[in-house]
Parts: sequence; C-alpha cells; structure tokens
Amino acid sequence: MNKGNFEVRKIEFVKSATKPEEYPSDDLPFVGFAGRSNVGKSSLLNTLANRKKLALVSQTPGRTRLLNFYRVNEALYFVDLPGYGFAKAPKAQQAQWERMMNRFVEANARLRVMVTLLDVRRELEPDDRALLDWLVYHGVPIIVALTKADKVGHGRRIETLRARQKELAPWNPAEVLLFSSLTRLGREDLLAAIARLVAPSDAT
Repeated sequence: MNKGNFEVRKIEFVKSATKPEEYPSDDLPFVGFAGRSNVGKSSLLNTLANRKKLALVSQTPGRTRLLNFYRVNEALYFVDLPGYGFAKAPKAQQAQWERMMNRFVEANARLRVMVTLLDVRRELEPDDRALLDWLVYHGVPIIVALTKADKVGHGRRIETLRARQKELAPWNPAEVLLFSSLTRLGREDLLAAIARLVAPSDAT
C-alpha cells in the first residue's frame, strides 16, 4: 500500500458473518469500524467509498446486527461492526453483539486497526472507554474519528479536537481526527491514517 496516497478505487460487499469460521477465507487484513449506535458509521463508510448506498444509512439505531465485510482494492477489508450502546435492543441481542465483537478482536491477527467513531458533540461515555480499554488490551491500533463535525462551528470543532486528543492520550491512538460525511472533512486524512497502519500490499 502506498502509505501517502491511499484511495478506494474498488469496493464491494462480500459477506456478513457472526463468527470467525464465517469470515472471508483469504488472508487479506481487516480494518474495523466501531462506534455507538447512530454515531454515523454507515455514512462514514459511504463517504470513504464514494458511494451513496454502500452501507445502509438509517435513523434507527441498532440496524447493523452482523459483521459486514467489504473488500477494498482486492487488498484489504473494511469491516462494519454492530453499534453498541443501544439500550432498546433486547438483552439477548446485546449479548450476541458483544460475543461477535469479542471474537472479532481477540487473537485476530488480521485486524490491523480499529477506526473508533465518537460523536464530536458528545462526551466519552463508559462504553466508549470500555471499547478503547479492550482494544488496547488486545494490542489493536486505534484511529479515532470524531464524526458529525459539520454539526458544530469551526471554533468548537478545533476546541473539541484538542480536548479529545488530550482526553484520549492514555489510549495512545495513532490518530484523532475530525470527520463529516456531509462536507467530507477528514476523508483523506482518515484514509492516510489507515494506509500508515495497513501496509501488506499495494492497495492504491
């Protein structure tokens, strides 16, 4: 992968899965995308892919219930993980989601980085911190994307970015950046950050 010029030239949905034996059977690396329900994960994926409907965008939290694998440039996978923090989901369903995510992160050598989405307007919550702790425990590099940056003014964006960078320092993220699916702010920076952490082959 060209670490300075990663662009999504080709992307296709491959499959959904719930457990490791159902993951794509090749050896291409994974880039995970995780965040609270309704944090803008589907919109972010659509923006990275330059597609309007690659991932289903819904106003209803909790729509993503499986691990969804998208092959990018025949070189890696973007993996859309179920959102967390959706209190209205049945307890059994929440437990199933947790098991899927545990299996995806634990001892998964193909997982090269987790893009963790946080709403720029919200403070870190206990389940956000738990996710970050868990990723650090398993040695998974972290990129933090502060989503919905268009919802706040420029001054507040910069102020929040600096505050979050300081607050997130204990988890040592590789990058903390602002992102807006509406204005495409942060798209190139996020792709570049991914490229720096996933370099098994030339994906450009």
